[in-house]
Amino acid sequence: MRRFALWLLVPATVALAGDFDGRWDAFITSGGAHVPFRMEVTESPVRVCFFEDTQPACSTSADLKDGALTARWDYINTELQLTAKDGTLTGSYRNLRTPRPSAIDGKHYQPPPAPTQPPAKFDGEWEVHTKAATVGNQLLLQQSGADLKGTILRVDGDVGTLVGRVDGSHFLISHFSGDRAVSLEGTLLADGSIDLTQGNSKLTALRPAAARARNLLPPEDPAMYARAKDPAAKFHFSLPDVNGKTVTEDDFAGKPYIVTVTGSWCPNCRDEAPFLGELYKSYHLQGLDIVGFCFEYNDDPTYAPLKAFVRKYAIAYPMLLAGPPGKLGDAVPQVEHIGAYPTSIYIGRDGRIKAVHTGFPSIGSGEELTRVKKEVKDIVEQMLADKAAK
Repeated sequence: MRRFALWLLVPATVALAGDFDGRWDAFITSGGAHVPFRMEVTESPVRVCFFEDTQPACSTSADLKDGALTARWDYINTELQLTAKDGTLTGSYRNLRTPRPSAIDGKHYQPPPAPTQPPAKFDGEWEVHTKAATVGNQLLLQQSGADLKGTILRVDGDVGTLVGRVDGSHFLISHFSGDRAVSLEGTLLADGSIDLTQGNSKLTALRPAAARARNLLPPEDPAMYARAKDPAAKFHFSLPDVNGKTVTEDDFAGKPYIVTVTGSWCPNCRDEAPFLGELYKSYHLQGLDIVGFCFEYNDDPTYAPLKAFVRKYAIAYPMLLAGPPGKLGDAVPQVEHIGAYPTSIYIGRDGRIKAVHTGFPSIGSGEELTRVKKEVKDIVEQMLADKAAK
């Protein structure tokens, strides 16, 4: 299937009379890097949209007053403040939990220039390694001519869909859709490796066969990373929801169910939430249940970010308060080596842990996302097929 550049997939916004209206080539300063991303602004109604590849991530509220635009994303708990003058934007973006903003600037969108040299081939699977680590992460790239997109996939999930261009042996791809601001530059070397720069980090990407030849270990398997400490023991919990109602494993007796370890602050959890909604819709009438163990910061006693997260993804299953993010291991003691958000725990009809899966990839992972979805569905269907609760 032919792939097209991000800016070709979305129709151009016609500039209106306002200073803010239109498409913008924007930058956010994060982690010492000036990360490029695409943004669209409308003044009537007032709205700001970031993009996950071609999927818009639009503000949930916004207002324009005295020449200043303020937009908020309640499900990410963030706020953007902008001013516009002479075709440029300046402002700041911050998580409302912290006073530390990131600088934003931008200029009206311009089509990307044609490459000065024929693009080298970067398409396919790579492994990213540092000098200090023998175990790498996956770098998954999809290329069409000079257009390139992909992601870095860790065991807990990926960094979002990085989008950009190739010029000769060099590429620059980046991502920002409300969080996970990442800029990745790469240069193909004569030995077939890629010299990478991510923020202040220097990395090397190798094809998997080249990494094995150097005795480097493959990326960790999310299906094997965490496991039940005692597969024969039944899974126990007793947690409240935001209204104070206590839910325990007895509420799911005789049913297969998924425990999703999640948090409204967690971008990889937002990658997972739509898929879990699909699973629930497809399999709930066959007997599948899902329950969220939500690890939330307790600086907001109303749990407004969690409630916004539930609204955003139309979550129909129970979401329980499991404690602050740093207490994951304490709150789920029956799972060994648990330490990533999200983590999904699969409980059979007999109340015992059948599988544990760490992390969840975004659309930027391409075929890997398809593979993970099938793997999870296979587990669910096997649990549903097991009719005997022992």
